[in-house]
Amino acid sequence: MWRNYAGQLRAYSYADLVLLIVAAGGNGRDLIVVTLLWIGFLVHLEWRHKDAGRERWPWAAWAAPWSAAVALEPTWILLLFFLFASLYASKKTVPVLAAAAPLSNGALKATLVALVPGVTAAWVVAALLLTGARNLAGDVRDADKDRGEHVQTIPVRLGLHSHPWTYPCMLGVTSTVWTVAGRLPWWALGAALIVQATTYELTPR
Repeated sequence: MWRNYAGQLRAYSYADLVLLIVAAGGNGRDLIVVTLLWIGFLVHLEWRHKDAGRERWPWAAWAAPWSAAVALEPTWILLLFFLFASLYASKKTVPVLAAAAPLSNGALKATLVALVPGVTAAWVVAALLLTGARNLAGDVRDADKDRGEHVQTIPVRLGLHSHPWTYPCMLGVTSTVWTVAGRLPWWALGAALIVQATTYELTPR
């Protein structure tokens, strides 16, 4: 059971997010706020989707970290974060939102980067575009599953079939971009890649 819950928290994606926030100039406090928002988002997503093969979460498991994040960082940017989180979580019930899911997911990540004080617009735009493209790669990975569940993502609409390595390859690309653009030490990228390689298969799919 605990392995199932741990897999749903997607440590592989969190490792990439940490690189992104640090590269954009975030400090320890920023990471705490972003972590609370990200965990709350993932749990809220699972709470809404109720996918087969995944343990169920109580609503308090997403409400608590979100409330803590708001208490730590009460800013209008969080309104955008919650909006995009809600739009993305609705992709399985609203066809147009399924097609727009890469955009809403990228926008959600962009709001997290925008929380970093003094961050440049270039980092916000990069987060929007690259994580949006990575989410599209995830839709390619899940094309057959989404088709079976009648989720009208872009790959499903195009008649594509699943390609399991599209997402992990794109994950490696974004982590490398954050490391290079943010001039982070290479050991940080190495650590992130190890986390990604060892936790990716934990998520029930």
